[in-house]
Amino acid sequence: MATVMKTSRDVRGIGIRIPRPDAPEKVAGKTQYVADLQLPGMLHARLLRSPHAHARIKSIDTSKAKALPGVRAVLTASDIPELEHGAKTRGHAIMAIDRAVFAGQPVAAVAADELAIADEALDLIEVVYEVLPAAIDPIKSMRPDAPRVADEGTEADTSEALAHSGIAPTESEAAENAPNVAQKSNLGRGDVKRAFAESDYILEKTYHVPMVHQGYIEAHGAVADYNRATGTMTVWASTQGSFNTRSEIADVLKIPEASIKVVPLECGGGFGAKIRALTEPITVLLSRATGRPVKYMMTRREELEAGMPAPSVTIKLRTGVKKDGTPLALEGETIIEAGAYSGAVLTMSGVFLASVYQWPNFQVTGYEVLTHKPSIAAYRAPMAPQTAFVIDSHMDQIARHLGLDPAEYKIKHCQRGGDLMAHGQPWQVNGARECLEALEAHPYWQERDAWRESGQRDGVLRGTGIAMGGWVPGIQPTSASIRLNPDGTLTVITGSVDIAGTNLGLALIAAEAYGVDIERVKIVTGDTDTAPLTGISAGSKTTYTVGAAVIEAAHDARRQTLDIASSELEAAVEDLDIVNNEVVVQGVPGKSITLAAIGKKGNTFQSRVPPVYGTSSMGFAVQAPAFAAQLARIEVDPDTGQITLTDFICAQDVGKLLNPLGAEGQIQGGSVQSLGFALTEGLMYNEQGRLMNPSLLDYRKLTAADVPNIETIIIEVPAPAGPFGARGVGEPPIVPALAAMANALEDASGLRLTTMPLTPERVALGLAAE
Repeated sequence: MATVMKTSRDVRGIGIRIPRPDAPEKVAGKTQYVADLQLPGMLHARLLRSPHAHARIKSIDTSKAKALPGVRAVLTASDIPELEHGAKTRGHAIMAIDRAVFAGQPVAAVAADELAIADEALDLIEVVYEVLPAAIDPIKSMRPDAPRVADEGTEADTSEALAHSGIAPTESEAAENAPNVAQKSNLGRGDVKRAFAESDYILEKTYHVPMVHQGYIEAHGAVADYNRATGTMTVWASTQGSFNTRSEIADVLKIPEASIKVVPLECGGGFGAKIRALTEPITVLLSRATGRPVKYMMTRREELEAGMPAPSVTIKLRTGVKKDGTPLALEGETIIEAGAYSGAVLTMSGVFLASVYQWPNFQVTGYEVLTHKPSIAAYRAPMAPQTAFVIDSHMDQIARHLGLDPAEYKIKHCQRGGDLMAHGQPWQVNGARECLEALEAHPYWQERDAWRESGQRDGVLRGTGIAMGGWVPGIQPTSASIRLNPDGTLTVITGSVDIAGTNLGLALIAAEAYGVDIERVKIVTGDTDTAPLTGISAGSKTTYTVGAAVIEAAHDARRQTLDIASSELEAAVEDLDIVNNEVVVQGVPGKSITLAAIGKKGNTFQSRVPPVYGTSSMGFAVQAPAFAAQLARIEVDPDTGQITLTDFICAQDVGKLLNPLGAEGQIQGGSVQSLGFALTEGLMYNEQGRLMNPSLLDYRKLTAADVPNIETIIIEVPAPAGPFGARGVGEPPIVPALAAMANALEDASGLRLTTMPLTPERVALGLAAE
């Protein structure tokens, strides 16, 4: 992928309000995604999936499918010697070996000349199942006698936790008498029992958020082309991390990474679900079996039935405070339903329950529980929306019970930079308090009583809710390079996949650090054979980490440029500057050399001037937490329970604003996803573990018609180690809305719901019961 930045503005670098330069091609349908890729002789793949949540595979007969004209390969687990019992991740479980552990798990794969032939072949594969008892409910799945999900001896997977937050479980163990508990974590501090005894008010509730799907526009997909002559393979993928995908393919198939080249095509959304390889390994296997390129794109139904959604989460929370609301004690238990394979961001729940507000005594326990459902994956700030729903709802209820202003109460007791988080790490400088203060001062919060009272005249219920939440971004070593071209432009090369306009942010950073206008910068996302090593694009870390590497590479390239100019102009480096695409001698008008001239000298026969090529490789030890606070004004129909969101405001700390337009887009997009959690979304399973809403008609996502204009308030509290002070922007806006909406509902009606989403049915039944 290559992106050339274009603008007619008089520009330089960061802080410019600039549209995404790749938008016109996307709107015009010119951008190439995996689904658009066509290679000579390419085959098409389809997977046969288990209809049962838990079943023994007694036999598979593929003879009729193999005999169908146009079918080039039919694979089952018996054809894949690399597969082993006890797969440690979903990516390693390419197909069920002898037992299907969720409805939708692949049991056979077909590669054929045409999709229609592959579909027909699936109907000819005969599978005999022995249906087994299934663990569907996560609470029941924790019992000793629950049907076992994972093979005995399967290790828990903590890689997601490290990828997103850098926080691994402080304690990881599988309970001996609960075989489906994959991980357990404990965080604690102080004397919780004594603190509860000293509390004047104790609140205890249980909250639940169901599984939700990430809802990216492009489904998982890949094209693989195996070269039998060299034993190498090229994989074009819709991925959030080409190097990570390469590593996973190599690990799953037990082949050297050097034999794999991953080309990241435009990623049509990921939100965390495309960190792990899902379609790539089976596509590689089919290509290796046929010697021809193979494309496999999941259908939308497959995505909903067998993708990797966010987990269902149940949290029981008990808190104790003094009469004036001073927090004393917190006790929490989190149950994360991970589906058939381990991989939950377990410890993050406990961290956010006990670390956002000042709880001197706390004990939080988390369980990752396996069930016979599709395994889960990250979804934009994994575990933060669910946890913020719980703790911020609790804080709101405490404030209302004590007659306090919820916004003022939260501001007074939120943690600040330097305070210790639940796992002992101090918060870095952040703008949590500033975000809340911005909303506390907003007219909509100041006028909330009048808004509520106005409903009495109009026959509707009106309310206002406020909530806060954030994210601790992941960190990962990274690298970048920048070269000066013979025309005086810069090419920035990274291995970072652009999933949210990050390339534009990196270009702005490079322009500012080197000293040229943004129009002179081109960003190239290289494949794994050519790009400098770069981590995944996830967890709000891309701009923070890759951006820092780009700054250093730009500084390196600038130093090289000035060294060459110093020789050419016979002037000291410290007297030089880059102005209007020239290196000038400060204070000496007319004495200059163009960047193009320097670039050409590095590309000329017998020139002794080296090419300008700046590089940087960096490790990171410091995270940059980012917070957002959100305010929701709603109307509730007291007869139908329908909630109408009339106004929504998001105040977010971005550290340093690189591109206002890009930041606003991120904030608005994340907010809408969070509102989907709150109002409509949830994967619904029956008692047999089959998905009951496997289409976008039944799985209701919000559209533009469902939300008002979202007002954004940008807070800038610089991150000390961030590029020009910038923090990650992508995750925080998805965090607070669940609590903001629940708080607004109570403000409007007095009804407190603790189960998401806030559907008309739940609201109407709740109002009727009061």
